[in-house]
Amino acid sequence: MTRLVVVILASLLLLGSRAGAQERSEPAAKDATVFGYRLHYLEAGRGEPVILLHGTGGEAARWMPTIQGLAANFRVIALDQIGFGQSDKPLTLYHSGVFAGFLAQFMKTIGVPKAAVMGQSMGAGVALYLTVHHPEMVDRLVLVDGGGYRAASDAPAAAPNWHNRQIANAGTLEESREYLEKLYYDHSFVTDKLVEQNLILRLRSAYTAESMQTASERGLGGVTENEVRAIKAPTLLIWGMNDPLSSVANADKLNSAIKNSRKILFEKAGHYPFLEHADKFNQAVLEFLKSQS
Repeated sequence: MTRLVVVILASLLLLGSRAGAQERSEPAAKDATVFGYRLHYLEAGRGEPVILLHGTGGEAARWMPTIQGLAANFRVIALDQIGFGQSDKPLTLYHSGVFAGFLAQFMKTIGVPKAAVMGQSMGAGVALYLTVHHPEMVDRLVLVDGGGYRAASDAPAAAPNWHNRQIANAGTLEESREYLEKLYYDHSFVTDKLVEQNLILRLRSAYTAESMQTASERGLGGVTENEVRAIKAPTLLIWGMNDPLSSVANADKLNSAIKNSRKILFEKAGHYPFLEHADKFNQAVLEFLKSQS
């Protein structure tokens, strides 16, 4: 075999390897039927499973930088939670227990008995609920700007800020922009396209969001301090230091309650550190997941 042929074959193998790696990092869109309803999800990569849970008004695709950052090492599954995105939206009273119930059955349906579970904002609350009620299903836990519990010593809940609630539900482009500018530290992320996408997602899940607020006012779907303190799964807390929706004090509280937990704070980051600092976020999560493998 001539040297030229060897070089050509080596080049083709390298290109094939790169193409294969790129293909594994690009998620495939899939659907599963759970309790008679369709759940839409994205899946990429192979190896130990990692499940990603979005926040209120979100969808699986919001995790795209994280999916691509983890898929070379893990089987990444990002779910449109029931009531959101392209998943079905049954008329029920939504709370963390409902989301976690669908999640547990979803995992059984796709043949994932146990996984690392990462949730952001509302998704973190769902991940926490699943860990408390189905500890056998959670290998590792990552909470991003969300999750928590109400201790007996906590001050009574403040009266709802109706303006903040309105812009969170975002019925207009103006409300959508105001809400996003509140949650992103770097406003260059808040493009016209993102504002419109956020509005569309919020309108599609308007009933779900309103139902969640009703459930919250009734005290449904929470976890207790004792339940959180009993968590044994290795836990990583990642928080944006400039998050006005879930302050660093919430991260400190969880860090103190969960024995096997560590906390990472991102400067110049709001409610979406996995988007504002994608590379840094992915590196922190990869180090955590690999160290626990």
